[in-house]
Amino acid sequence: MVINRLYLSDRTSRSKYLIDTGADVSVIPLTTASQHLPPASLQLFAANGTVISTYGQQLVTLDLGLRRVFKWPFIIAAVSQPIIGADFLRHYGLLVDIRHGRLWTR
Repeated sequence: MVINRLYLSDRTSRSKYLIDTGADVSVIPLTTASQHLPPASLQLFAANGTVISTYGQQLVTLDLGLRRVFKWPFIIAAVSQPIIGADFLRHYGLLVDIRHGRLWTR
């Protein structure tokens, strides 16, 4: 069985982002620096139905090696890895190419 997951790295921070068209929103993990934040009222749900706690938003600048640099308000959440979701992809008109492991801009 082949697992077809697409990850892209931010050229500045070298953070690896999962590209997930099934995620409604884009999230970044709760880090040591942001652990002082109180839980937010927004609740996210994992694919298995479990609640994912959130802690506000952070504006993130990403250089994914495309024609431009992107700025997006990511939700800070109790997740293990950063995820670029459908909100980001839709806003910037990005198309996911799983076969070639890349994003396309219009």
